[in-house]
Amino acid sequence: MLKISQKLEYAMRAMIELALRKDDGALVPAREIAERQQVPLRFLEQQLGALHKAGLVESFRGAGGGCRIARDPAEIRVADIADAIEGQLFPMFCLEPSDHTCFQDSRCGLQGFWADVAIAIQRVFEETTVADLVSRQKRMKPLFAPGELMSRLN
Repeated sequence: MLKISQKLEYAMRAMIELALRKDDGALVPAREIAERQQVPLRFLEQQLGALHKAGLVESFRGAGGGCRIARDPAEIRVADIADAIEGQLFPMFCLEPSDHTCFQDSRCGLQGFWADVAIAIQRVFEETTVADLVSRQKRMKPLFAPGELMSRLN
């Protein structure tokens, strides 16, 4: 089955966390996001940097620094996050415009099938917003309160 990278997963988790905290207006430290979402801090910081570069997250360094979502969650699509983290996603190497290593290049029935898969994924990514993800998240009951799992592990 197709798998989405951990980079994209962590970036999406960060965007959900920032969207949940949007209304309080406070900056959210990366460490707090990492703890609440149970993701490695160093890896998360890289994804936050890419999201900042793409204009999806505002980031402030120093004492009292942190980050916040840069736009209304209803205006940020999963496709925007995926583009910032992964660039264009292709389910098969033969769909990449610059890759012509397949001996069946442009003469394979599977290539059309994989193109259909790519189009379906792209459509879902374009139709789903961060606000939609937040709505899904709010319907779920967390297993642990924020920080509780870390305290249980220590």
